[in-house]
Amino acid sequence: MTLIARAIRRKCPVCGCGSIFASHFRMNRNCPQCNVVFWADPGESLGAMYLDYAVATAVFLVAWAILAWTTALSDFAQWIIISILAVASVLVCYPITRSIWTVLVYISGGIERPRLRMVRGGRT
Repeated sequence: MTLIARAIRRKCPVCGCGSIFASHFRMNRNCPQCNVVFWADPGESLGAMYLDYAVATAVFLVAWAILAWTTALSDFAQWIIISILAVASVLVCYPITRSIWTVLVYISGGIERPRLRMVRGGRT
């Protein structure tokens, strides 16, 4: 539950303090607090795209069902409305899907805690 809460709040899955995102569409490469690297490999974003696809599909199907049963719009008009809603849902949910995927990468062992570096004299 802790990791789910961190994903929804868009916080680092390791420390829970640092933000995963600098802005709505720009991820931080490292956690500002614990300096862990969120996504080391470029291919790791593919899984987040699957989550975006799932969000768009769910919104598409729900909107299609609502429009088909409650309106008498033409198929083309329904298609336009549904498409706009699906794209908007992906844009709005972008940080959350990326955060959820980052937590899943952390659970699978793809994100490792940074090692403490010892400096002569015992200071870190």
